[in-house]
Amino acid sequence: MFLSNKIVYGYTIALCITSLGTATGLLLGNYYHQEVFQKNQTISQEHQSLNALQLDVLYNRPAKQLSPYLKDPQGFRHESAKWIESIQKTLTLLEIHNASGELSKIEGLEPLLKEHEAFLREFKQESQDLIERLDRLTASPKNLAEAESQLVKFFKSKNFLRFVEFPERLSRFIQAIHQHEKKADNELSQAKVLRLQISITSFLISVAIAALFIRYISHAIAIGQANDKQKLQDRLVERQQTESKLLKSEAHQHAILSALPDMIIRINREGFYSEFIASPSFPMLGVSTDLVGTHMSEALPPDVVQQRMDYIQLTLQTNSIQIYEQTLSIDGKEQIEEVRIVPYSEDEVLLLVRDISEQHFAQRDRQQAEIALAASEDKSRAILSMIPELMFRVGRDLVYREFITQPKDFAMALQDVNLVGRTMLEMLPAEIAQRHTHYLQKALDSGELQFYEQKVQDGDRTYDEEVRVIKINEDEALFMIRDISDRKQAELALASSEAHSKAMLSAIPDLMLRVGADGVYREFVTQNRDFAIATPKIDRAGQSMADVLPEAIVERQFYYLQKAIETGELQVYEQQVQVADRLIDEEVRVVKSGEDEALFMIRDISDRKQAEIALGKEFRRSEILFNTSVDGLFVLDLEGKIVEANQSFAKMLGYSLEEVMALSIYDIDARWTIEELHKGVQEFGQDKRVKFETFHRRKDGSLCTVEISASSVNWADEIVQFAICRDITARKQAELQLHHLNQSLESKVGERTAELQQTNEELISATRLKDEFLANMSHELRTPLNAILGMTEGLQEQVYGNLNERQLKALGTVERSGSHLLELINDILDLAKIEAGQIELDCTPTSISHLCQSSLSFIKQHASQKCIQLEVKIPLNLPRLFIDERRIRQVLINLLSNAVKFTPKEGRVNLEVTQLPPELPPDVATSDRPSLQYLRISVIDTGIGISPENIKKLFQPFIQIDSALNRQYEGTGLGLALVKRIVELHNGRVGLTSELGVGSCFTVDLPHDFSSEIVVSNQPETTLLLDAPLLDAPLLDAPITNENDSQSPLILLVEDNEANIITIVSYLEAKHYRVLLARNGQEAIAIAKAHQPDTILMDIQMPVMDGIEATRQIRLDPNLADIPIIAMTALAMSGDRDRCLAAGANEYVSKPLKLKQLVAMIQSIL
Repeated sequence: MFLSNKIVYGYTIALCITSLGTATGLLLGNYYHQEVFQKNQTISQEHQSLNALQLDVLYNRPAKQLSPYLKDPQGFRHESAKWIESIQKTLTLLEIHNASGELSKIEGLEPLLKEHEAFLREFKQESQDLIERLDRLTASPKNLAEAESQLVKFFKSKNFLRFVEFPERLSRFIQAIHQHEKKADNELSQAKVLRLQISITSFLISVAIAALFIRYISHAIAIGQANDKQKLQDRLVERQQTESKLLKSEAHQHAILSALPDMIIRINREGFYSEFIASPSFPMLGVSTDLVGTHMSEALPPDVVQQRMDYIQLTLQTNSIQIYEQTLSIDGKEQIEEVRIVPYSEDEVLLLVRDISEQHFAQRDRQQAEIALAASEDKSRAILSMIPELMFRVGRDLVYREFITQPKDFAMALQDVNLVGRTMLEMLPAEIAQRHTHYLQKALDSGELQFYEQKVQDGDRTYDEEVRVIKINEDEALFMIRDISDRKQAELALASSEAHSKAMLSAIPDLMLRVGADGVYREFVTQNRDFAIATPKIDRAGQSMADVLPEAIVERQFYYLQKAIETGELQVYEQQVQVADRLIDEEVRVVKSGEDEALFMIRDISDRKQAEIALGKEFRRSEILFNTSVDGLFVLDLEGKIVEANQSFAKMLGYSLEEVMALSIYDIDARWTIEELHKGVQEFGQDKRVKFETFHRRKDGSLCTVEISASSVNWADEIVQFAICRDITARKQAELQLHHLNQSLESKVGERTAELQQTNEELISATRLKDEFLANMSHELRTPLNAILGMTEGLQEQVYGNLNERQLKALGTVERSGSHLLELINDILDLAKIEAGQIELDCTPTSISHLCQSSLSFIKQHASQKCIQLEVKIPLNLPRLFIDERRIRQVLINLLSNAVKFTPKEGRVNLEVTQLPPELPPDVATSDRPSLQYLRISVIDTGIGISPENIKKLFQPFIQIDSALNRQYEGTGLGLALVKRIVELHNGRVGLTSELGVGSCFTVDLPHDFSSEIVVSNQPETTLLLDAPLLDAPLLDAPITNENDSQSPLILLVEDNEANIITIVSYLEAKHYRVLLARNGQEAIAIAKAHQPDTILMDIQMPVMDGIEATRQIRLDPNLADIPIIAMTALAMSGDRDRCLAAGANEYVSKPLKLKQLVAMIQSIL
């Protein structure tokens, strides 16, 4: 019973061990495989997620092609909305990925995505702002250029580049994930193999343990049968059943082992086979179940045995699995096996041998294919890199898709710029981009190859490029750009060379022809002139010389032809040929050009022959001139010897011609030493021309002064000095006498100059004294006049009380007399200024119509009093005159005043303006100036007229034609003299035509430029001024009325003349002004500081301190700097006004004062 149970238990334990071992192996293999599989799945999911993110970002990245829509506001708004929507899609995608945490295990990726998410929010706002600006700009076509500029600037900004380069930054992480995924795939493959190996090993170990255990139980049963046969008999049935189950189990296990594609061998430490388990399909070499108990060396090659024994010993020593591969040849076929050695016991191991030939060969084929593919790619890349063209793909949207090849220079220039994804409009100059765009669209539309050339400027160098565009598909084309600069240069060089060769041949003045030994023409190389005999329009090649040329010429040419071919030497001769009525001299050269031919070169030397004849004549003429010249002529060589001389030179020195020819320059020159002469001769030989004076020694020992003109010439292939020698002894003596005379004259001129200088100084002093006298006279005359006219004006205004009619009439007489005296003073001063050259014109562009109207206003009242009719005729569209308006108005007022004065009552005075036709300059032959253009102003009256003999007297100062007239018509006799001087200062002219008893016509012609501005007037051409309104006067009477005198303006009067003080103070007080008085500049400063007046009336000439200095001192005081100052002076000389205003005065008036004007000026300042 115990034995039976032991048997049952033994078999049960064996089965359990087998099942447990197999299950354990499968469990371990599956666990490892599952762990690796999970890791692989995680990495694959991360890779797919990151790839999806990159593709989505690339897909949703907004296109940059907004430029074509700038001209279409509606299209622009649509495309810009798509742009913002694309940015938002990318932003949303990033937000989802960042919130999920799926990518958090990838090192460095999560910060990048979060950073780009924040950046994308800012970039979206920046893009929206740009689109709003562009939307406003595209509303007007004028702003399209500015919109395009802003859009291009945005595409080149750092933020935009950062935005478009994000997928490239993401690629680095995708590549890292790809490497991890590839590594995980390898680990998964190894896990599958290891899982299978663990399962097989655990099963084999379990079977071995079970077999040992069964043998042990069988041995126990045999002992039990010997001891207890009865018990064995009782359990026989049970054992048979158990054996049946065991056989079934073994059969099952054997079937499993047989199904394995491996061979399993149990072998001991010494290399003897113990057991074989192999698949029937496994190809074996020297392995059979019959070999159990034999050594490996009986069936395997020695190298295989040695390798296997090494690994068996290593396995037993380390108690670990050893794996290696081996190669065997079975039936002539190579077999690759993988051998795994597993420890079995202390002295035995299990060998698992697997045929991996197919996998190995497949891997080898795959590696070979990969190597071949890589080699093919390298070859293609090498071929593409050797293509000297830039090849790239461009889409219909002008975006660069791919750069297939990049020449070295192009790649280096763009090594830091990624053009893929950018547009040609952005990266290329506008002209090239437009040309590329045109041919791209043409290639895509037509499908035909487009070919063109272009020039590209790169810095200071220009490249020639050949561009080919070919369609790839409906949406893109391939550009191939080749630098053809070298080819173009070569073509230009070739064309230049060909042109040069043709030009050289064309320039050869010879007739060149090839002639055979038989005298037959073979080729005419050049025919640039008519051949002496041959007709140039007929091809003579193939004809004989005898058919074309005269017999005499044929014999001579044939002779030299044969001689040249026989000797091979150049033959040269000359001949004369009669062509029509002309005799031509020719030089013929014959040179051998082949074994049976020669080259003839025939040149027309008629001109040279004529030149030689002319040269002979010239030589003879020169010889005659040389020998008959009155000047001495001689020739020196570089040693200073006289090699040629004429008779005049010999006669000059007192020698015969033969004696002179034996001399040298050292024998005849008496000025320089021999060393100096030698040095001069050597230096002079260097192609110089000189002219100098020296002394020559005559044969009798006397000296003569000579003038030498010498030059270096080439004479008979030798550099010589040709000299012309002229005896100037008599001239030198005359010059010496002239020099003495000049010294005497210079002494006298110096004395006269000193006298003139003294006279000029006296004149300058006299002029200065005259100016001072005029200034003082003006002051002395104007000062009392100021009191007279001022008091008169105050009385007329009844400032001092009411006056009757007789009193007012008397005052009018006083005023007229004072005004007449003032006019006399002004005319005298003006004339003196003009004669002294002290008047400077202030010329400005002036309207002639306004000038005439303003001039008429001054005499209109006087004309009305005499019932004189005034008429003015001014054409329309007259040019402006560049004149001093004040001075020309003075001229017109003077002429108009005279016309009114000398015209009886109820007469007529006309003022007319006409434009004269252009006049030629005085010297037409030599003048380059344009024609002169004048504008004529005419003053025509119906007055008393002037006799012809008196007309010339009118324009002289202080002269009147009749003293009776002076008594009848008051005047100074200076007015017309001033008119003439002022007009002439303007480069004009004054004219007069008159008839006694009929009237006079004074004309003033003023020049003007053709290009002067035209003044358009709407006034009618003729206007009766009596019906026209008066022009506004420059200063209007503006009486001041103040209800409260305490609030009246405070005036500080600075004046030293009592009469003027009484006049001005009385008038100002009558006009309700408060007045303070100062009699010099110092008092004025003190009173001004104390009382702060509203206005200061400052006289200029005063004792103690004059008005100029007082004005400066007042302006230096900050408290007084803003007080208005009116300068008053009786000098009325040139520069007075400027000096007053420069000192700080606000206004300037000259005495005698017009009190009304003075009050108006004060009121305007206040």
